[in-house]
Amino acid sequence: MEKNALLIYAREDIEKNKWFTGRLIELAKKQGTEMRLISAEDLTLCSCGPEGALGCGSEDPCRDQALKNVSYIINRSRDHRISEHFEGCGIRSFNNSGTVRIGNDKFLEYDLFRGLGLPVMDTVCGDTPEEKIPFGPPFIVKHRNGHGGSAVFKASSYEEALKIMPRGEKNKWIIQKMCDEPGMDMRLYILGGKVLAGVLRRSEDDFRSNFSLGGKAELVIPDPGICKQALKVSEALGADYIGIDVIRDDGGFVFNEIEDAVGARMLYEVSDTDAAEEFMRHIYEKTFQNGENGIK
Repeated sequence: MEKNALLIYAREDIEKNKWFTGRLIELAKKQGTEMRLISAEDLTLCSCGPEGALGCGSEDPCRDQALKNVSYIINRSRDHRISEHFEGCGIRSFNNSGTVRIGNDKFLEYDLFRGLGLPVMDTVCGDTPEEKIPFGPPFIVKHRNGHGGSAVFKASSYEEALKIMPRGEKNKWIIQKMCDEPGMDMRLYILGGKVLAGVLRRSEDDFRSNFSLGGKAELVIPDPGICKQALKVSEALGADYIGIDVIRDDGGFVFNEIEDAVGARMLYEVSDTDAAEEFMRHIYEKTFQNGENGIK
């Protein structure tokens, strides 16, 4: 049976992820799968998916030749509607639409952590009146859909926080209590329900520790208790490959964020782990060895 797959990125992310996309395509080819890289903006989708999915309005469910005989997609566009569409067509998405949706909305992530009984920093929606915020400044102000440390700010007062959030869009932001050890966090890479690696990140001159913003990284062996808690998140989402970031507060680790389209640049820098190879092995097993898509 012919094996085809789509690797989907937002157009602006394709160039800076050139090596990783090339590695995924190379590994797919070794598995006998022809993988096509396509931007989310250039993707033409049919109308056979669930209500509210992206669509071109065509009655032909395979109007775009690129969508014919697709065995699976890797959706790294951060747009959950794309995963919903393909799932509605009976095609497996890595990650699934629920993971993409929650993993790209920081308020939904907070709700998930709290619902699982995990330690979190106090968080409120950006449109919460000052008198109803149960913690004081300094505040961390984040766009709900930001990633890679973008749209994350420190505010020394509620008035400063208001200036960060555009008028009329406060519900698209969150306000968090600041942890007592800023500039440090640990990322757990979770693949197929197992912790692949843990990387500690530090910044000497920024409250954000992101590697892409100049933070220093080192490979660490995560505490088994934190790993167990993180795996509860992965299991709840049914996630395939994600990152979970934890920060330090009051002497312990606190769950902070989920990275759906988790990058691997930092992991390659500090370890011999080939995240792309591990990811593609997982995809092959789930797609072609578990009886999915009619393949035994």
